[in-house]
Amino acid sequence: MSISAVVIAKNSASTIVKTLSSVQFADEVILVDIKSTDQTKEKASKYCSKILDYKEDSLFVEPVRKFALAQATKDWILVLDADEEVVPSLAKELQRIDQKDLGDVYYLPRKNIFSGYWMQHTGWWPDYQLRFFKNGLVSWGEQIHAQPVIENGYKAQVLPAKENLALLHHNYVDTKDYLARFDRYTDIEALQKAKQKYFSISESSLLQVFSDDFLRRFFAKEGYKDGVRGLYLSLMQAVYQMTVQMKIFDRLENQKSLEKNQTSELLKDLRHFQKELNYWVRGLEIKEKKGLAKFLAFCKRKFNL
Repeated sequence: MSISAVVIAKNSASTIVKTLSSVQFADEVILVDIKSTDQTKEKASKYCSKILDYKEDSLFVEPVRKFALAQATKDWILVLDADEEVVPSLAKELQRIDQKDLGDVYYLPRKNIFSGYWMQHTGWWPDYQLRFFKNGLVSWGEQIHAQPVIENGYKAQVLPAKENLALLHHNYVDTKDYLARFDRYTDIEALQKAKQKYFSISESSLLQVFSDDFLRRFFAKEGYKDGVRGLYLSLMQAVYQMTVQMKIFDRLENQKSLEKNQTSELLKDLRHFQKELNYWVRGLEIKEKKGLAKFLAFCKRKFNL
């Protein structure tokens, strides 16, 4: 058995050596470059079996993956982005799976780093990604953030959510980096979704997409445990959903007929959001308090006080 490591990169000179160095255990290392204008290919040259140029200047990786996977010649394929690394303990585990033929498709946990900090909550851990599979069993769509598709009849396995078995993902260098990609990704999503046949927007619908994502990330996914980064990213990922909706709206000519604003509905949704927020706040108080204070917080949540 054997492994192909497939890496997709664009202007990744600052990270590409670490990425490619981490997959030197593979029998084949393939870099697919998306019109880089920096030193990505020069720095990568001594670490790769082959370097291939993608035909178009794609703004995101999903359309490139179909081409990249077709270049792999080994039994297993490991897919990486240029800001990810395989830690030695994960490399050892992947080799064991390959050598003993343990399954067909694997989801790997991913350790996301934001501004130098490991995001262990906020919906960003274990952040499972389908990245290791037998050749020919997995494909990707061309939409941004498209999920991989497994061939019928094959079941995926999941590596344990342990730090030593996780891909290391240098997700965002800092807030400036996050905001730059925030703008680019919302542009792309809005362009794709604007082609859909049906679309409507209202104050209520914007509030709904915001509240659902924020409450899930900050409370259900315990974003508060990630400190200021957890609060910031819980808010901003919720704003991301709103921004996509507004950018779709910006592109449409029939804005007046699409905008459905009803104050009565908005008030109803605001009260619902307030109720949901109170519920989750009380839940956090229950976790943090002890003794009688904990009991009182439980009663307040139960009776919505």
